Amino acid sequence: MMNNSKREFHEMFERTYGKIYLDNAEVFSDFFNELETYYKKGTVRLADTMDTFFGILYQRMFTVINSQYNFDETYIACVNNHMQEVKPFGDVPHKLTQQLKRAFVATRTFYKSLTRAAEAIREAPSLHMDEDCARQLTLMQVCGVCRGETGAGSCSQYCIDTIASCMRNHIQLSDSWDNFVAAIDKVADRLTGPYNVDSVVEPLNIKISEAIMNFQEVGAEVSQKIQQKCGTLGLKRPSRSAGYDSEEDNTSMELKFETMKMGGGGKNRKHKKVQERVEQQQHLTLEKLIEDIKIKIKTTKQFWVQLPYQYCNNDNISAGPSDDGNCWNGTTIGSYNSPTFKAEPTETPQISGQIHILNGLTEKLRKAYHGQDVEIIDDSEETFEGSGSGSGDEENEDTSEETKQEGGDDDLTIDIHRIEEVSLPPVTSTFRPEVVRTSSANVNSMSLTRALIQFLLPMVMVWFGGAIKDLL
Repeated sequence: MMNNSKREFHEMFERTYGKIYLDNAEVFSDFFNELETYYKKGTVRLADTMDTFFGILYQRMFTVINSQYNFDETYIACVNNHMQEVKPFGDVPHKLTQQLKRAFVATRTFYKSLTRAAEAIREAPSLHMDEDCARQLTLMQVCGVCRGETGAGSCSQYCIDTIASCMRNHIQLSDSWDNFVAAIDKVADRLTGPYNVDSVVEPLNIKISEAIMNFQEVGAEVSQKIQQKCGTLGLKRPSRSAGYDSEEDNTSMELKFETMKMGGGGKNRKHKKVQERVEQQQHLTLEKLIEDIKIKIKTTKQFWVQLPYQYCNNDNISAGPSDDGNCWNGTTIGSYNSPTFKAEPTETPQISGQIHILNGLTEKLRKAYHGQDVEIIDDSEETFEGSGSGSGDEENEDTSEETKQEGGDDDLTIDIHRIEEVSLPPVTSTFRPEVVRTSSANVNSMSLTRALIQFLLPMVMVWFGGAIKDLL
């Protein structure tokens, strides 16, 4: 998208302003480079970028319009100091700055928040289960078998309570995650509405040309005001440029449009139509991508509190709700009653760190939604450039390595890249989701850690930040 905008900008300005544009093309090239630097690395402030661009453009245009005069560095500095006062470009700089800032900040915050949240959540499976959890799981899954009292299997609610107890630390993420999902959804609405980056970047050539034309209309008036503020300018020698009869004529000089006739009209028109179709398709693709992200990420609301239900909704792990009374309740075959006392979660640095990251991202998304500045700086462009399952911030280490729990159990070995082969159950948005109970010979040996990875993967797979970056 940025490349298309740069190309269209260059073609229009070369055709419209000719040599004057070509002599000053680096001003516009630097401007586009700064926009790309912001999106890639976040190391520039957009408001400062816009101020710098219009300041340099103002200086260049002032010297072109008053090319019959001599300027020194002191006078140029005085000219720059009075830019805000004379407003040579009208209100275009203010409006364009606001539009660009809101669209770019929201788009980049949206993308970076997705990738950073994904990184934080990927750490969840490495949190160790405690010994009490191991005892509870053994009682639920093994003791009934040893006593020959399996019935239809472990009672459904017994399984849910056991898993909820084992995952009580993970479930602490629920509120922060749900707030993050809500914030992502709101920013996505902005990106397909008033903060649509396409609608800002595509007409940059028109907007900047409008600013230039505004300056042309008030060029003589601006020159007079500046001379009143900064002093009378001295004429170059020869004192008058060819074609001008007086100093007054020259101070009101306009930039001459050098319209260039392009050869092969029919062929060029055909090429232009093809290019317009491509750009329209890219616009629709970006909007569709954002809509897809909205839909997928909204399904992960209450994901963490649903994990026990997702794990237990399997015939090989627990009995169905209809089998209550003929299931293992931890003591015998019979009905199961949930205990009134439930273990409180313990504070762990890992979960606290993930909560802190999610809360911080939610706050940044809130600022982006309201059009405020957001600072998310990358340490290097390399960490930003990647896309797909192996990209994002600080993803250049350990993402392809196996994360191992304590002990030698092979079932506790996690390889994110191999999980894709696992059949994934749906993630719904209700507290007790209605999930079709599955049956698999492999599930009996599935550990809690692997189960967490299996149910976590659908959520991790919604991150399309790399695709967004490729479109811009």
